[in-house]
Amino acid sequence: MNHKIYTLILASSFALFLGACSESSSSPDCEEDCMEEMSSSGEESSSSEEESSSSSVVYLNTTPNLADLETSGDTLFAIFQRQSDDFSAMDKGLLALYNLKSGTLLDTICLQTKNPSAVKVSNGEVYVSTNGEYDQNYNLPADENRGIEKINLKEKTSALWVSGTKLGGGASDFIINKKTGKGYVAVYKSYGNTPLVEVDLSTKATKIIDGIQDASGSLEYDENENLIYVGDRFMDWTTFVMHIGVFSYDGKNLLAISDADPEEEVRMPYSIKSVQGKPYVFVTDFQSGKFYANYQDSESDGVSFWQDSKLVTANGKLYLMERNSPSSLAEMDLTNGKPVWQTSLGNGNPYDLVAADEGSLWVAFYDIAELRKVSAQNGKTIESISTAEFCMRK
Repeated sequence: MNHKIYTLILASSFALFLGACSESSSSPDCEEDCMEEMSSSGEESSSSEEESSSSSVVYLNTTPNLADLETSGDTLFAIFQRQSDDFSAMDKGLLALYNLKSGTLLDTICLQTKNPSAVKVSNGEVYVSTNGEYDQNYNLPADENRGIEKINLKEKTSALWVSGTKLGGGASDFIINKKTGKGYVAVYKSYGNTPLVEVDLSTKATKIIDGIQDASGSLEYDENENLIYVGDRFMDWTTFVMHIGVFSYDGKNLLAISDADPEEEVRMPYSIKSVQGKPYVFVTDFQSGKFYANYQDSESDGVSFWQDSKLVTANGKLYLMERNSPSSLAEMDLTNGKPVWQTSLGNGNPYDLVAADEGSLWVAFYDIAELRKVSAQNGKTIESISTAEFCMRK
């Protein structure tokens, strides 16, 4: 057995991040139950006057855990997980709509379930995938407390569209093939057991894609090639049987993109993004991480970055976010895999990035209450929007 195998350490599927942000005195326009008071919080107010006072406001955390961004037309969609600071409790997720260019908050919509993972727009419809809460064994059960929600923008409501019962667990990652309208979900059941499930978003029919055992290694849709990319990180620590690598799926065939056998490949994918029809991959064993501009060649050299880094794309360019302390943002050279430029983002944990316009980018921060606009030329801050109001329960 290759000695590298013994150094591979799989990460837990739930986040363990800390952050800090300031409180806000205003609350989002949201249904009452989305900002409900914790049952374990202080005494209830004795009058309506007291209930409306600032003293009745309870903050779940110092950050609302901004987890994912999506754009459509002139609208920026952002989802918030709204977890407590020690991750022991969480409220229902929240979807916020902003003006894409100015960052003006347009509206908020409360989700029906908790712990959202991704927001996607396809054919004019908005979908949000949710993990729901973990059970006592850190598993995500197949029940009605998680799944894929469908948003009604006119009514400002959300409904569970495809439940975790039908998926088989929590929706830990989610993408949509915009040509076929089918969704692909990394369905987390238990540690190391994350199958890839295809979902017909019209009929709600589901199908497990055979050949993927642990799809926690990222999902990506390549619109140019009309391919789904999925990262498999499967490792049986009892038998040391592996199934590791990046695979392409065209709706019929699942193919490894690396020239190494999946049972011998040791480069565990963590983040995949496609630019101009080519997949780029960040791999990690959570002791060290590398970016590969040519993952297909198993003998190619990767460029070292912090072990927890994520790839993102905007305006046809590829960026890498190092989620260290301090974190950083780099525009990547697609040929040599090195940064064109790299700048510090401070102590925040960047979770996603989208284009605001040709010259600027929106960066989502998870452990601080901030949505930040930065320059697409050098990553420097242009403006910052506080998301602290979404920490409130009442």
